[in-house]
Amino acid sequence: MGEAYGQLMSKMKEIETVGQIQGLLGWDQEVMMPPKAGPLRAEQLAWLSRTSHSMMVDTSMGESLVAAEAEGTDDEVAAGNLRLIRDAYDKATKKPADFVERFARHKSKSIVSWAEAREKNDFSIFRDDLAEMIELNRELAGYLGYEDNPYDALLDIYESGLCVAQVDPLFAGLREALVPLISAVGKCTTPDMNWVESNHWREEAQAQLSHGISAAVGFDFEAGRRDKSTHPFCGGSNPDDVRWTTRYDEAEPFGSLYGSLHETGHGLYEQGRPRNLDFQPAGHADGLGVHESQSRLWENQVGRSLAFSEWAIPHWSKHFPENMQGVTGEMLWRSVNMVEPSLIRVEADEATYNIHIMIRYEIEKQLINGELGIDDLPDAWDDMYEQYLGIRSPDRKQGVLQDIHWSMGAFGYFPTYTLGNLYSAQLLAAARADLEGEETLEEMWLRGEFSPLLDWMRTNVHGRGSILTPAELIEEATGQPPTPEPFIAYLRDKIKSLYDITA
Repeated sequence: MGEAYGQLMSKMKEIETVGQIQGLLGWDQEVMMPPKAGPLRAEQLAWLSRTSHSMMVDTSMGESLVAAEAEGTDDEVAAGNLRLIRDAYDKATKKPADFVERFARHKSKSIVSWAEAREKNDFSIFRDDLAEMIELNRELAGYLGYEDNPYDALLDIYESGLCVAQVDPLFAGLREALVPLISAVGKCTTPDMNWVESNHWREEAQAQLSHGISAAVGFDFEAGRRDKSTHPFCGGSNPDDVRWTTRYDEAEPFGSLYGSLHETGHGLYEQGRPRNLDFQPAGHADGLGVHESQSRLWENQVGRSLAFSEWAIPHWSKHFPENMQGVTGEMLWRSVNMVEPSLIRVEADEATYNIHIMIRYEIEKQLINGELGIDDLPDAWDDMYEQYLGIRSPDRKQGVLQDIHWSMGAFGYFPTYTLGNLYSAQLLAAARADLEGEETLEEMWLRGEFSPLLDWMRTNVHGRGSILTPAELIEEATGQPPTPEPFIAYLRDKIKSLYDITA
């Protein structure tokens, strides 16, 4: 490549290194940091954010970028890097340095108050910090700019080009497809959950089960680790240091296991990033929608399949020998796929999950547009759950305080979960077309052979980094632009099979 491009990438390596340090401190804050360290951690993270921002908006960075773009390139990696750096530079130069520092400092403070509020089931503890975070996001939208809706500027942060005009009809179409399915299921006999509800599920055994299954599907614990946190997440600094967390409830084991599979999917993506692109923007995962496609793939389409349930029974029995007596793979499969309106997003079934996302999306739009006040938020949340799912939270912990995202300032993030569902089904359909011959993927999973699917994802998704835009990557991997049809077909077939629905 040209001299200007080389100079530009040297500058980016410094910025990427700061980002990796931020990732480690952020993980520590949520997992291991002692409570009294919060104020100092806020200062540390604020300094790193200010430093990274100043490096990005430095005059020499802009000059190097312009010179590298002028050199031109036919190399797809270099083209991807230039596209991503240009986008990051343009966004960074729109944000004043003092704003970046204020945002980072408040994010650190807000995460702490959210965790305390959730633990004590008291929204008032988080109320003022959330109000300030909403104002900061409105300010951010103003700096970034938008044409129709300030919320568009925030959506674009997490999925390039995404806007309200695209998401509104997408959710409307999903509602049209999902509501009849959910309604039909409501008239069917529910699975027998007594074997779950009548047993005690020890946290230590849940942790061992989650660890073993994560390793079995391909997560490398020599390059990563598992921990416990208030809200499950995947973080770390690079493909050799990937860290994910889960949480436990001794009244039921599914939340921890499937939360672990979800974060394992994220971790597999991070560990599969192209190592020749370390410290380069094009070496990152390709947007949150694609990232979510990998977590939802392993959590749901693999992990909640009948074949996986039958393969997993010996693992369950090893850690819960008394609880699992008489439990078959089919019993486990029906239990982990029970369709029922519920309060907690991360524990929702596949049919109702996107309704949880729609609720958050509608609330975020109203908050950012000033149509919903902070003091009306908790009840508005409960009202929407009653309207869309027919249930109402008995407390704030299971309601408006359940997610960490708003404390982090991540407004516009939630719709990427739905994109991940759609992408995952489309990618799995393409993988089937390439991999299935004498046997199906389910027959492979029944034997505990997950590497063919993982290798396909490594080649077609993980190893491609962010060289292409998310939509381009999906089209390259599947042969068609992103579409919701494979997901709707997958879910319809699965629900009909589970509940013997013939219509």
